[in-house]
Amino acid sequence: MDAMSVSMAVGVRWHGPRQKFRLAWHMGLFQFTMPLLGWLAGRQLAEALRTVGSYIAAAMVFAIGLKMFYEALKAVPGELEQRGGQAVTQALHLKRKDPTRGWSLVVLSVATSIDALVVGFSLGLRNQGDIWLASLVIGLLAGMMSLAGVAIGNKAGKALGRPAEMLGALVLMVLGVNFLWL
Repeated sequence: MDAMSVSMAVGVRWHGPRQKFRLAWHMGLFQFTMPLLGWLAGRQLAEALRTVGSYIAAAMVFAIGLKMFYEALKAVPGELEQRGGQAVTQALHLKRKDPTRGWSLVVLSVATSIDALVVGFSLGLRNQGDIWLASLVIGLLAGMMSLAGVAIGNKAGKALGRPAEMLGALVLMVLGVNFLWL
């Protein structure tokens, strides 16, 4: 659900085929990989991450949401229509940092999969279940939920415009704060 929420917030503005693929691929890949890493890491690291993991995830997701909110506030309403032209539209869109690329995507992927790391720790400590099957199911579901999230975010963005972009950023910030209590 974290991957879906993040994808909804991002999908308000960035919802092209490449963004959909990158979000679904990375969310699924990290959600698949983290339980495996947690299962391998063992008991000592599990305790350390259990206490600070939620703070790390909260800070990362909140920071990206804050950045997206700031960028939404900076945008001048009607700026694209006043200047006109497809090239200007593309240039202004590219000027804003696409969170489905580079370090932003890695940060979002890691932040939303820290809980999957802890699941891997618990499965490894209890030596229960098939870690490969569990990781595969988690990864596939996260990828599908990310695609659904981008589609929902895209529809909200088309219906509401800039307020939806600001709302998406606020959702990320609330999700970041929510990591502190879950």
